Amino acid sequence: MAILGRIGTSVRDALTGTLEGTGRVGNVAIDTVRDTTANALQSARSVGGEVGHLAQDSIIGALHAVGNVGGAAGSVVRDSTIGVIQGVGEVGTATTTMLHDVVVGAIRGSSDVGTELGTATQHAVEGAVRGSASVGLATEESVVQVTRGSIAGAREVGSSLTDAARATVTGVVTAVAGTSGDVVVATTATARQLVSSAAQTGEDVAQVAVSAVNGAIDAARTTGQNVEQTAAAAARGAIEAAYDVSDAAGDAVRNATTGTVSGVRVVVDTATSRRSDRDAT
Repeated sequence: MAILGRIGTSVRDALTGTLEGTGRVGNVAIDTVRDTTANALQSARSVGGEVGHLAQDSIIGALHAVGNVGGAAGSVVRDSTIGVIQGVGEVGTATTTMLHDVVVGAIRGSSDVGTELGTATQHAVEGAVRGSASVGLATEESVVQVTRGSIAGAREVGSSLTDAARATVTGVVTAVAGTSGDVVVATTATARQLVSSAAQTGEDVAQVAVSAVNGAIDAARTTGQNVEQTAAAAARGAIEAAYDVSDAAGDAVRNATTGTVSGVRVVVDTATSRRSDRDAT
């Protein structure tokens, strides 16, 4: 289990008392986590420290508190993540780069209290994107940082990127759809980041890409988005990232993600081209 610092301990202790007093374990209020985080961060400003790490400590403390009184469901992970980001925003220091650490902390804290990792990742990502929107951060850059945090968190707790990719895209699409953002742009950016990371670490880019497309399909079906369009956005981002690596990787990802995936016809425009073709122009 992660060792809590000063902020995390403060959040854990305050929130544990609140939850034990109200009994609302399954419906942790966003404002409770937000206010506890803001107060803890305010008191910590005099001792310095990097805000991302303090926010990470805070989200881990929040999830430990929930674990102390009965476990953490996916919605609790989401709401705690939103609350932490809003709490940071109240002291005027919320940035997109901070989101990476918050998501890592949410996944680590969820693992500590036994939440299923796919569920934890999806809701940590959703909470981070929703939280970033609520404090006025730019959606596309937020999505990139959240995705990087999801990748780092998955590695830290021993989850494969293939498994994390589906949950990450599902969380992003669900959050962006709920905040009236551009789902297509966000989905493409998320899949691109996932496949780029897979290539850098030697994981199977085609498997990660298919997982990302399936996540887009899952979320589009539940949020009422155009399923074919959302799936194509994920495939496009994955293919673009793979062709940036090599023609062989790009061809593998294109073949894996176009055609029929989970019963959905996925078509990507021909402008998503081979690396050798782009280099020749």
